[in-house]
Amino acid sequence: MKLTKMVINNFRSFGECQEINFNNQTVLIGNNSSGKTTVLQSLSKLFSDKQSDRIIRKSDFHLPKGLRPGENTRNLFIETIFEFDELAGTVYGPAIPTFFEHFTVSQDGAKPFLRIRLESSWEDDGTVEGSIDTQIYYISSDEDTIRDEDKHRAPRKDLDKIRVLYVPASRTPEKELGNASGSMLSRLVNSINWTKDEINEIKDKIDELNNTFLSENGALIQINNEIQKSWELYHEDNRFSQAELIINSSEMAAALRQIALKFSPTTTEEAFTVSDLGDGLRSIFYFSLVDSILDIELEITKDREENPDNPRFKLVPPILTILAIEEPENHIAPHHIGKLIKRFKQLGNNDNSQVILTSHSPVIVKRIDPEDLRYLRIENNDSVLQTIVSDIQLPQSSDESYKYIKGAIQAYPELYFAKLVVLGEGDSEELLLPKFFDLLGLEIDSSQISVVPLGGRHVNYLWKLLNALRIPHITLLDFDNERYGGGWGRIQYAIKQLILNGVAKEKLVTVATESQKSRVLDDDEIDKIKDWKIDRPDNQLLEGWIKMLEKFNVFFSTPLDIDFLMLQHYREYYLDMLSSKEGPVISYADSGGNCKKVKLTDLDCINKLQLEGLEKRIEEAKIATLKDKSGPGDSFTREEKELMIWYQYFFLGRGKPTTHMQFLSSISDDELTRNLPPVFAKIVNRAEELLGDIEHGEE
Repeated sequence: MKLTKMVINNFRSFGECQEINFNNQTVLIGNNSSGKTTVLQSLSKLFSDKQSDRIIRKSDFHLPKGLRPGENTRNLFIETIFEFDELAGTVYGPAIPTFFEHFTVSQDGAKPFLRIRLESSWEDDGTVEGSIDTQIYYISSDEDTIRDEDKHRAPRKDLDKIRVLYVPASRTPEKELGNASGSMLSRLVNSINWTKDEINEIKDKIDELNNTFLSENGALIQINNEIQKSWELYHEDNRFSQAELIINSSEMAAALRQIALKFSPTTTEEAFTVSDLGDGLRSIFYFSLVDSILDIELEITKDREENPDNPRFKLVPPILTILAIEEPENHIAPHHIGKLIKRFKQLGNNDNSQVILTSHSPVIVKRIDPEDLRYLRIENNDSVLQTIVSDIQLPQSSDESYKYIKGAIQAYPELYFAKLVVLGEGDSEELLLPKFFDLLGLEIDSSQISVVPLGGRHVNYLWKLLNALRIPHITLLDFDNERYGGGWGRIQYAIKQLILNGVAKEKLVTVATESQKSRVLDDDEIDKIKDWKIDRPDNQLLEGWIKMLEKFNVFFSTPLDIDFLMLQHYREYYLDMLSSKEGPVISYADSGGNCKKVKLTDLDCINKLQLEGLEKRIEEAKIATLKDKSGPGDSFTREEKELMIWYQYFFLGRGKPTTHMQFLSSISDDELTRNLPPVFAKIVNRAEELLGDIEHGEE
């Protein structure tokens, strides 16, 4: 038996119906105050074993925009769907006989399921809290519209078979260790079936302890006598005439309240209590305590099956415990988090438990399968302010890009918590773009911008993911002019993927004809865009298409990639990093036919033989730069072709990030600004526009 779906309507930050699907382990992610804790508390309203957690209050009702707290009658509901894997096997499960008469069968013939729904209404009756009426029902229909005859009251004794164990972000395990009412330990200790011999032996030991402390020659008996003497002066009621100081009561319950946990050995040679531990260790111990309780309950269930007439514990464990754990990363080192997540996954696979976590930490997210993530955000516009829940969109598992994208979004989990994502091709973008954002006054951390480097051929899946999550994004692609698939091929690719992601054709491929009438390119014509030719570097047609795509937040590093772009704008600064012994070399034959070499920076521009060697070197660099299946290089200027020698030296023969890091450390911000590539300024300006829209509620 497992929780598979929940529907929340008008509960706290949730407005209109939101569905949340659950797996054995589910992780709710999103920014602060996006509704993650609300999901856990909504489950507690139905299934918490603490009565105070189940009370619906006025503040639990969602308040739509434009309404004041005291206006109108309001209604909410929280609905849960449970499915039963036990139905597919032959293994006996207590869940089926317990809930069988309340099973619902859908019209499509799928397996029966259990539908439990909390409904609550609020009316203003003049009191502070108002009048609140709450009921929990079994629903015997699979329809969205529920009739009164489909509702059957769910008794609390049935609901107690399902337990939500809420572990808050602030964890105090010492409270759960005591035998106070409602603590984890008290439920187990109070259900022990003590034998008469055990009870008598414990009482005898307590009496023996009291007699030892209160012996006639002891100091405590002297204190007790003085208390008795004073008490007689103040009070004469025979019912309470004797005031006796004792170390403990002979009652079992009173004795068990003294249970405490000690940790040893310690550096001070004095045992530590739970409260003496640091925040991180207390958190880890809390999880350990929850884990041990579940294990004990499994043993209790097994014992009751083997010894139904004389079980060791009176406790009947819940059929399903849902661990609702808030921010498990708090105070805990990353390597411990890895162990916790692994254990949570094991617990979620157990028959009697399921795990729901909340987090806004990339450390957690990168350790979770994307299929187990649920993304929460606040939709904030002129009409609504409410939580929206989305699943993570991945390519089909059979697609060759599935593993790549799954790995990529696990490697860069920051994108889920960003207000804006900037997608780039690789490591160079990840290093350079934050610097230029900071330089232009938009510091990425304070603006909650994530730069995510991903291969250009996979960017379509990231667009799909980010669009589904409603996270604004900007993309910087390599134009790769005259490289295989580059140039017009890049334009075509971006257009086709934008269309697949919901952009209307009319906005992308409307062109003017000779008669000055506009028309939309058909699919065959779009497919032929990749075969268009770039005749000159200043091709106006090409510039027009690039500007059009910039309207859709798609930018290009032209004419090749960001590394070539940086070299174009900062050539002298990259050269200044080299020592006298570094730099590309030109090979040539002297007048005697001997092979000679000269550094490119020392080239004699009037020496014909050296210039012949330069031409051969340019051709070699062009082939290396444009790679296999490349074009002839005719669309590049002479200066760009010569620059390819330096491109080959810096970025094909050395590490790109290392080269850029050295460059950034050697140049001032003023010099960076003075030679700024225009595409960087365009991207930062667009980012400011998008972030401005978010701030004004136009996500």
